[in-house]
Amino acid sequence: MNFMTKTAHLKTGKLVSVRSASSSDAKALMDLKRNYIKDTTTIPLELEEYPLDLSKEKELIEEYEQSPNSILILAEINNELIGNIDLTGSKRSKMSHTAMLGMGILNEWRNQGLGRILIESAMTWARENSKLELIWLDVYASNELGYNLYKNTGFEISGIVKDFFKEENGYRDKVQMYQRLRTK
Repeated sequence: MNFMTKTAHLKTGKLVSVRSASSSDAKALMDLKRNYIKDTTTIPLELEEYPLDLSKEKELIEEYEQSPNSILILAEINNELIGNIDLTGSKRSKMSHTAMLGMGILNEWRNQGLGRILIESAMTWARENSKLELIWLDVYASNELGYNLYKNTGFEISGIVKDFFKEENGYRDKVQMYQRLRTK
């Protein structure tokens, strides 16, 4: 389902454009993801695990375009991708009213209001253009900025899984959060 392109101002005053992804974005999106994956301590994915495969990235975008309960939204400044958010709706019929939220932002654009803009854009799309009722996510317990952003945009904790992420220097807890869009 379509997403209306919109613009918003970051805390710095810079104007960011937010739009849905298309298959022509595959290379730029793959580069964006690889850039923020290599610099992150809050996404449970190693750079080597993210394939450098343009055809797979195009397929992924096309899956989002064809799904009635999923969307992939991009943020860009001056035609350069700086972040993305996705709602990945469940393909199982008993869970098709749910979607998982995932987001990534380049380091230099973090803590400028972009995360809030992306979350609000995705949630507005979900309320207005889908039958989604519940959005959920996982966040590292040590990711205070991410946790506070999700909390301040209406997400609630549904549970904590101790020692969920195994890293070189030890284990990290996972916080599961959700937001209900519609009442039962």
